[in-house]
Amino acid sequence: MEKRSAFEEVRSQRYPMMEASPHLLYREKTDRLMKWVLIALLPSVLASIIFFGLRSLLLYIISVATCLIVELLWFKLRRNSLPKDYSVVVTGVLLAMSLPASVPLWYPILGGTIGILVAKELFGGIGRNLLNPALTGRAVLRLVFVKEMSENVQPRPIFSLDGLDVVSSATPLMDAKAGIGLSGEQMLDSLTGLIAGKNAETAAILLLLGGLFLLYKKVITWQIPFSMLGTIILLAFFFGKGDPTIVFAHVFGGATMLGAFFMATDYSTSPTTPKGEIIYGICCGILLMLWRQFSSMPEGMTFILLIMNCFVPLIDHLIIPRVYGVKKS
Repeated sequence: MEKRSAFEEVRSQRYPMMEASPHLLYREKTDRLMKWVLIALLPSVLASIIFFGLRSLLLYIISVATCLIVELLWFKLRRNSLPKDYSVVVTGVLLAMSLPASVPLWYPILGGTIGILVAKELFGGIGRNLLNPALTGRAVLRLVFVKEMSENVQPRPIFSLDGLDVVSSATPLMDAKAGIGLSGEQMLDSLTGLIAGKNAETAAILLLLGGLFLLYKKVITWQIPFSMLGTIILLAFFFGKGDPTIVFAHVFGGATMLGAFFMATDYSTSPTTPKGEIIYGICCGILLMLWRQFSSMPEGMTFILLIMNCFVPLIDHLIIPRVYGVKKS
């Protein structure tokens, strides 16, 4: 068996990541994948507009427009052509989905600008960013505007003239943390989205169906969402002392479905190997449950995913696929 050339040996030592194939090779493929993601998100987006009315619709419009404008200005400044891969639209939609419908309308402008400019373009654009842009924008807003970003809004009839109601009652995740089981009505509301929460995080069944659709279309693989959800189920069963309703609250409450299927599986910020994806998913599940159980905040999906984003290069470095024809040292 032939040995690698001197150039290949040096390259493997200096740039070990080059031995793992990239996820996306052609712009056409990226364009198609991002379209499938948007289609998978569409039912949840429409449901949030129905539940929260015109305010929700404006959040989507402003968030997507901001992301598009910021990326356009960035490419104009660098005198490059704007890539038509729809990734910036996905970022805008995900950011708006994770915001409370009651926040001021300039919040998605700030969050979208930070996400696109700081988390994405300054790192070199799509495929080179270390942190998920939508999560980065939301994290900054969450840290700066704690009260407004923590609010849970009660769903209202479509385009209701009444103002949005911000509720202070305990959410299913708060009850689960306190060891209180959920009623049948609470579980049904958690599935359908008829429960107080963020813009489009509440309709868990629609997000689950959207995630299964992405699996069916092979846009994402099973390793990250299933290993993450499996870990959440096991730890929720342990912390909830075997109460299945508490397990239900952790799986279908908060941002679990949105995070597991649509944010943790982001190509640029997740591992490049199946084994790495499983490790990544398990670690996300462990961190999420520890955060929910022991921190002062009942939900921590944004922060635990950003933490794990930072460990992706290490995971990829430790789990390098064997090059065909070369013995593993």
